[in-house]
Amino acid sequence: NNSNNKIENLAILCLEHASMADAGLKKGKLGSGKKLTPAEVREYKKRWERKVGIENKMERRRFPLYQKKHLEILYKFEIRKVKNEILSLSDNDKRLREKFDYLDQFVLEEFISGLELRKFLLNAYTDIALLSVVANNMPKMLSKAILGLFIHLVSPEEVKMDASDKKLFVKSLETIGILASFAAEFNPNVSVLTNTCKAFYELSEIATWYKLKDMKDKIIKELMIIEKDCLQYGSEKNSKQIRQERFKRINIVKKTIGKVELLKF
Repeated sequence: NNSNNKIENLAILCLEHASMADAGLKKGKLGSGKKLTPAEVREYKKRWERKVGIENKMERRRFPLYQKKHLEILYKFEIRKVKNEILSLSDNDKRLREKFDYLDQFVLEEFISGLELRKFLLNAYTDIALLSVVANNMPKMLSKAILGLFIHLVSPEEVKMDASDKKLFVKSLETIGILASFAAEFNPNVSVLTNTCKAFYELSEIATWYKLKDMKDKIIKELMIIEKDCLQYGSEKNSKQIRQERFKRINIVKKTIGKVELLKF
């Protein structure tokens, strides 16, 4: 019952399962997408809430400063190694998902240990973004991974956004901007642009929750730049089909800008 807001009727789900659950509330077919039945949602609710509960009970480890620096160097090396492994794989390689899932674990490690690992992750993601000009799967995995850096920011009442979060947030917008710019200007697969625009919108939701007007304004400016990039798609040609592709891309970006502007502080 989607109108029942009692705690026992609400489910905490990961981003992937949440979108499937939303789809399950809609009638009709969903192309090749998967829907979750109410029974499946209850099962995922049980699993995910148990996972969150266990993570919340984990004791944060404290390290002496010298040991902390040594550990951060080791983690930085490991993240860089996995980044290079990702770049060595083809865009359709099934191991890509495993590599990104592995890197995701370092986000939890930062929250448990206090080591500053997300900045190393974002540096790696930015390097990958710069080398993913016409890839289809890699940019989508990157967008999801970047959003995962802020998975703890559920609301200002529950979790405060600190200075490191804000600094990381700004750089994340720039990295998503790189992905979106490449998608708008070069990638023939329009779903990549749709995906990166969705990431911009989800980041703008966080900016709205935390009343970061400057961040929301920056997102809109980034999207306006992306809109101009759409005009450069297939610039060496000017056929009717190319013009239609440009219009399709511009429309995706404009709709995203409109949705972001509607978000209220």
